[in-house]
Amino acid sequence: MAKLNLGCGFDRREDFVNADNFPECQPDVLMDIEAAPWPFEDNAFEYVLMKHVLEHVGADFAGFRSVMREIYRVTAPDGLVEIHVPHFRHDTYWSDPTHVRPFTLLTFEMMSKAKNDEWIARKANYSMIAYALGVDFEVAQASQVYDPRWLERERLGEVTREELRTWAGERWNVVKELHVTLRAKKPFDR
Repeated sequence: MAKLNLGCGFDRREDFVNADNFPECQPDVLMDIEAAPWPFEDNAFEYVLMKHVLEHVGADFAGFRSVMREIYRVTAPDGLVEIHVPHFRHDTYWSDPTHVRPFTLLTFEMMSKAKNDEWIARKANYSMIAYALGVDFEVAQASQVYDPRWLERERLGEVTREELRTWAGERWNVVKELHVTLRAKKPFDR
């Protein structure tokens, strides 16, 4: 299975093509994620990993569209794209001046043509991002990673998991990261 570690940084992984734009990371492929087309064939990867990358690219919508189209292009039909981003209500997102775009689970659901079609049928007030980007991803899995300080308070019995779930939607610095795995929905043409 061909795997891409896109924006690998210093987290180089065995059995992956490690790609980054910093030569200091010694990537297998030195590339600028925002410069299309990428040096990979269509449908080249069954699995793409992007850990703390997507929030740094595509400051304007045209740039974001280009990045998402390239991810979609190089991912095989039914291939998976695992994305880790900081939670938009956590200090780690706002503290880094290189972060240009926040994400929620809904952001990724908007990249599904099935969801877009459902919203169109209901005349819902959502942006039809899958069509605007020219991609079709479905959310295969999603999870929130709680801040270690809150996990320690849970371990000590000071708060419950149910309280954390409630507070995650209301308070800052409860959820540290969002992990989403997308499945590329495209015809099998390999």
